[in-house]
Amino acid sequence: MNKIYLAKETDPYYNVATEYQLMREATNDTNLFLWQNSPAVIFGRNQSIFAEADTEFLKKNNISPVRRFSGGGAVFQDLGNLNFTFITKEKNANPQKYLLTLEKALSDLNIKCEFSGRNDLLCNGKKFSGHAYYTDDDNYLYHGTIMVDVNLDILSKVLKPSFLKLKSKGIDSVKSRVINLSQINKDITTENVSNSLIKAFKGLFGDVEKIIQIDKNNFFAQMYQKISTDKWIYQESPQFSITIEKKLNIGNVLVSSEVVDGIIKQIKIQTDSLTIFDFSQCEKNLIGNIYQENNIFDVVEQFIAVQLHNNL
Repeated sequence: MNKIYLAKETDPYYNVATEYQLMREATNDTNLFLWQNSPAVIFGRNQSIFAEADTEFLKKNNISPVRRFSGGGAVFQDLGNLNFTFITKEKNANPQKYLLTLEKALSDLNIKCEFSGRNDLLCNGKKFSGHAYYTDDDNYLYHGTIMVDVNLDILSKVLKPSFLKLKSKGIDSVKSRVINLSQINKDITTENVSNSLIKAFKGLFGDVEKIIQIDKNNFFAQMYQKISTDKWIYQESPQFSITIEKKLNIGNVLVSSEVVDGIIKQIKIQTDSLTIFDFSQCEKNLIGNIYQENNIFDVVEQFIAVQLHNNL
């Protein structure tokens, strides 16, 4: 019999892992999983976080970088966003019925939407919901976002890479104009969108065995620890070349890197400082490390500090 799962947690790593676990346990019935995340950038399986977001901004603002299992583009989420996931066996997948469920739920909230060719739902010509699907063995999920009251100021800042030059072999997101449902109707909340989805799901899919609330105490998501590691977040990135720049007290420092599987294979450090620095040892120390912009500049700044001290 069909089930509805509601996440009590807002940890994005746990919720993405829970979604995957529920899919791995799929049956011939159709289950609906509804969940919300604390601030995070959720990016596709074949994307580079560096090509999608300002990683320094993420760190400064406690926004989690989360690589999901499915493809598709990068999205910013906070508690003003509602995630939905339909789960079943691949042979029973019915995306049109899932869209009908969404349309019915939103219609009940007086929201008229249209489906675009890029797996998006639009209202007034602007995107408020992006969709993707994923299969594993014979298990299937169809999932997406619903922007209800997302912080658009943060969204506009976070989904902008901080690099100067980047050539990535990964898949870049397609940026779209977006809108919150609360901008259309200020009375719309994530709670009443969730309730409306539950009502529409019951109406279209029939009997629901029960509504199950999921948290870390009653549901074990096997992939939780894995997807929160640097190896999964960064080393799964496709090969890319990147040049980044930062102004330090000695002048501008330019760092050019070749990165394969998230690991620095080649790196060149340059500066316009009047002081002459030999960065060769610093470069050797960085080769073989996981590429993270903040860590690179930490190492460079420490190296410069030591060099300046030794020259006193």
